[in-house]
Amino acid sequence: MRIIFVTPYIPSRIRVRPFQLIKALSAAHEISLVALLCDEYERGLVGDVATYCASVDLVPLPRIRAYTNCLRALPTRLPLRVAYYQSPSFIKRIQHVINARSIDIVHGELIKVMPALRTVGIRQRLPVLYDSVDCISWYLEQQRSSAHNPLKKAFIATELKKMRLYEPAMLAGVDRVAITSQHDREVLLSLGVAPEHVQVVPNGVDLAYFTPPVGPRDSDALVFCAKLDYYPNSQAILDFCREVLPRIWEQRPQVRLTIVGNNPPLAVRALGADKRITVTGYVADTRPYLGAASLALAPLLVAAGMQNKVLEALAMGTPLVATPGSCRSLQVKDGEHLLVAEGARDYANAVLKLLASNELARRLGQAGRGYVERYHSWDAAATILNRLYEEMQAHRGQRDQDAALVLK
Repeated sequence: MRIIFVTPYIPSRIRVRPFQLIKALSAAHEISLVALLCDEYERGLVGDVATYCASVDLVPLPRIRAYTNCLRALPTRLPLRVAYYQSPSFIKRIQHVINARSIDIVHGELIKVMPALRTVGIRQRLPVLYDSVDCISWYLEQQRSSAHNPLKKAFIATELKKMRLYEPAMLAGVDRVAITSQHDREVLLSLGVAPEHVQVVPNGVDLAYFTPPVGPRDSDALVFCAKLDYYPNSQAILDFCREVLPRIWEQRPQVRLTIVGNNPPLAVRALGADKRITVTGYVADTRPYLGAASLALAPLLVAAGMQNKVLEALAMGTPLVATPGSCRSLQVKDGEHLLVAEGARDYANAVLKLLASNELARRLGQAGRGYVERYHSWDAAATILNRLYEEMQAHRGQRDQDAALVLK
C-alpha cells in the first residue's frame, strides 16, 4: 500500500511513536510524510525518518499565523490546541502528495491535525486512520485537577469543555482510531465513541537501540529524560525538585540529578543553580544518561496514554521509580519490574530504598528489561496497523461498490 503519514511535527527519536511506526511499516509499504514545521530546529531531525520514506514534505507554520488562529478561535467551540495548528498550506500539500503518489491510506497523528485529516478524507475519498495516542479530554481533566492557579484552572476548564464535544465528534468522522492504552480507550468510549471504531496500538521500544550498559553505574545518580517543553514533563520535574528531592537530600546529600530533554522552560533551567542538578537541554542520544544513572524517575502528576520515557528506561535495565499514572497503561508490577510511589514522602522513600540496595536495583533492572522484551515490540504494533489498513480498504471498496450499484 501507499500510505501518507500526516503529523504536526517531524517524527524522530524524540517524537518516537510515528518514527518507529514508519520505520516498521516501511518494510511492507511505501510511506510518504507530510509534517508541519513549527520550530526550525526540527529541520535537522528529518534525516533519520527520511531514510524510511518515499517522500518527505515539510510545511512551515509561522508563529504569528498560529497565534492568530488561536485569537480567532477564542469565541468559538474549537479547542485552542487544535486551532493553533490550522494551515491551508498544510492541507494543500497533503492533497498534492496524495495525488502525486497515488496514496491508498491516510494515517494522521494527534488531534492537532484533525481538521486537515477530515478535509482531505472527504475531498479525496480515502480511508483515514487517526492515531489519537492519548485521550485528550482525559489529559485535560488531569491538568485541571492538578492546577493551583485559579486563572489557569479556569482556562483549562474552558478547553476541557470544548474538547469533550470536539474529540468524539471528530473521531466519529474517520474510519479507524488508534490509541496507546486500554485505559484511554475506555475513556474515549465513555465520551460516546463507538467501541468497534477504536483499537489499542501500544507503544514499543527499540530493543536493539536501548540496551543495558556493560559497565558499572554511577552511585547516587538520578536521571529524568523527557521532552521538557511538554507541560506534564516540566511540571513533574519541578514538583519533584520542590517536594521530593529535599527529602532525599536530608538522608543522602550526595545524590545528584540530571535532567535531560529538549527545550527546558526557564523554571527548569533555573534548577541548575544547585550544583547537584544538571540540566542538559537537547541531547542527540539519551542512552549514555540512562545507562550511567543509578535509577530513572517518572514522577508525572498528569499522564495519559503510554509513556515512552518509562519503556526506554526499562529497556536500558535502569531501575525506575514511577507514579501510578506514569505506568497505568503498562502490565508492570510494583516491586517486580519497578517501584511505584505517590506523594512526596512515599516517592522519596522509594528512591532511597533503591539507592540503598544494589541487589534490589539489579533485580528490578533485569525484570524491567525482560518485561519490555516480552510486551513492547514496534513490529507487533505495525502488525495491528496492517490489519486496520486492510479492513479500511476492504470497507471502503465495499462502500464504493454499493454506491456504484445505486447509481446504476
